[in-house]
Order: sequence, then C-alpha cells, then structure tokens
Amino acid sequence: MIQRIQSLFLLGVSILSVLLYFIPVYGFSELPGTVPDPAAAATAQDLSIAGNTLLMILNGAIGVFSLLAILLYKNRSLQMRVCRLNILLTCVLMVLLYFAVDTLSSGMNKQIHFRYGAYIPFFEILFLFLANFYIRKDDELVRSADRLR
Repeated sequence: MIQRIQSLFLLGVSILSVLLYFIPVYGFSELPGTVPDPAAAATAQDLSIAGNTLLMILNGAIGVFSLLAILLYKNRSLQMRVCRLNILLTCVLMVLLYFAVDTLSSGMNKQIHFRYGAYIPFFEILFLFLANFYIRKDDELVRSADRLR
C-alpha cells in the first residue's frame, strides 16, 4: 500500500540506497604544505561505495529490506521488526563506511573530504525512524478500534 506515509518513507530509503551506489562518498586532496605527486594527481578522484564489496552488499540489503517492509503492510509487527533491523544495518553501514575511509587514509599523505554520499545514511536512518513511528501509530489505531468492537 504505497498511499500510506510509512510506505513513502520506506520507498525513499530504497531510492537513497540506490543513489548511494552512484554518488561519491569521499575524495582526497593534498595536505597543505606538501609537494604534490604528479602520478598521484592523475589518480586522485572522488570515490563511492562501489569499490568496497562489503559496503555494496550491506547497502543492497538495506534497499531490499525497505522494499520488503513495504510489501509487509498486512503484518505490522513484522514490518516494525524489519524496520528496526534496517535501522541496525544502516548504523553498521555508517560505521563501516567511516572506518573504511579512516583506514584508507591512515597510510596516505592526503586529506579526506566527505562528499554528499556520506550523508545519505543519516537521511536513511531518519526515514526509517519516521516509517517505524507511523507503523506503530497505525498499529495502535487498529488495536484501539478492535477494543471498541
């Protein structure tokens, strides 16, 4: 049921997870006061999660679980559990993303710049919390209607 607000939030999470494959997450630049290496300058670029298999699999799982949660509209308790699992997976994605960037930059003489893609998981978590809130609200509404019968 795509007309419910929580379904729109879950669809937004799926769209954001697809966008994360293509939007650069971080880039490198030379530290101030260092001599730029011409060979490294040719390979300097913005990088996305497409270079890391674990991050790609985790991001794909987040998108698939969001679509699965949309399809579970008849079973709200299971839908809430899938949303909570998705929040956990998104938190793990954020930790691994920043850990991978930190590990990659530790041996280099370059400065890290986070790009727009680094902030997408924050919006995913926000959308997942809102979806979980509205699913719980719907569940409470149905239970209160059941008590009146």
